[in-house]
Amino acid sequence: MGISFHITSVKEGTIFNVMQFLSLERVTGTLTISFGRDIPQVSIYFVSGNITTAEFGAVVGDAVLDVLLCQEFAIKEVSFDPGRMREVNEEAIIVHATSLSGAMLNVSKDVDRCEARSLIYGMMPMKDHNSSNINSLLHLLNDFNSYENTLKKAPRDGKDKAAPLKQCVLITRALRNGALAYQTPMISLRAIRPLIDIVQPLSEKETNNLRGYMKSLLPHPKATHISIERFYAFSSAIESIAQRRSGDVGERARKTIRALIQRATKSGEATQVESKVESTAPGTQH
Repeated sequence: MGISFHITSVKEGTIFNVMQFLSLERVTGTLTISFGRDIPQVSIYFVSGNITTAEFGAVVGDAVLDVLLCQEFAIKEVSFDPGRMREVNEEAIIVHATSLSGAMLNVSKDVDRCEARSLIYGMMPMKDHNSSNINSLLHLLNDFNSYENTLKKAPRDGKDKAAPLKQCVLITRALRNGALAYQTPMISLRAIRPLIDIVQPLSEKETNNLRGYMKSLLPHPKATHISIERFYAFSSAIESIAQRRSGDVGERARKTIRALIQRATKSGEATQVESKVESTAPGTQH
């Protein structure tokens, strides 16, 4: 009897554990990974426990593993169905599949070193320079062939972010040049630093609470920007702390919050990301 399953609670490390299990069980079939109801699925095909192909639209082969580990936080469901495929996509063959552990370790190192990752927010809606809406960055990756020529037109400025995938190099270049943008205004964590400084010194409890809250609001752990909607929630917590300090501190916090929102929503700055950003944890002194 073939193995089949459907997982709806996906946590960090789940993808590797699932693939390791399928490898040890020497199964043949298709592992399907879903980021959400309206986003195309990833398909990984196993033959006798060996990964043979991986596909996510225009992203195929080894590159799919990079996308999975980079966006693992966004995965919603994983399922496996046994059975042989009628036709194998030659372009989607996994080249470095002799050792699953080795392949995943190499991909993990690539993702950790990826300078573009901090600006790759897979679930967030985007738009191009013609103001045409793109459902999400994951949609763009899946249908990358439709956008590649346009993204290549974005001029190089010597600030390209190193990344294992050419798609991510072109995407971050286009984000910096305004050829591509997130639909919602973004605020860099570096720009939030002066707001946090207003309520310093923070108690240990306040520091831990703010760090935990910020982590829950960010698009992913390596993010350097926060969407304006989620900034509203974080700034409300800062304003509450400031008001407890004194009325004057509370007013300073409100003025700083208004200035950050105005800057983020001003025409021409609403969706474009900065070329160099730093992630600063709440409560950290410089």
